[in-house]
Amino acid sequence: MEPLPGSTVSDYAFVALVLLMTAGLALLAAAAFARVPRRTSRAPQAWAQFRFGYAVYALIFLAFDMEMIFMYPWAVVFADIGVTAFLDMLVFIALLSAGIAYAWGMGGLRWE
Repeated sequence: MEPLPGSTVSDYAFVALVLLMTAGLALLAAAAFARVPRRTSRAPQAWAQFRFGYAVYALIFLAFDMEMIFMYPWAVVFADIGVTAFLDMLVFIALLSAGIAYAWGMGGLRWE
């Protein structure tokens, strides 16, 4: 494999230096935070519950975002490939629709 044009060892050395400096600063910050005294004698005022509903909607958004990533190249080459590409995308959308219908039926999209 040939190196990319314009890439030299100094480019990679710069990236490695930045990564090492970032890791070193993170370790220094963690060490400084560990020396700070904390008040642990007091009980928490209330139990804080995390709403997992936000994460479910984020995962659904991610799934549809991935769908668009696969549909864009398909739309670009659709005219060249023809009916085969259409049938492939039809199966893909049918599987995604079945997954959404299943999640909807099981109550995964209900906000509680």
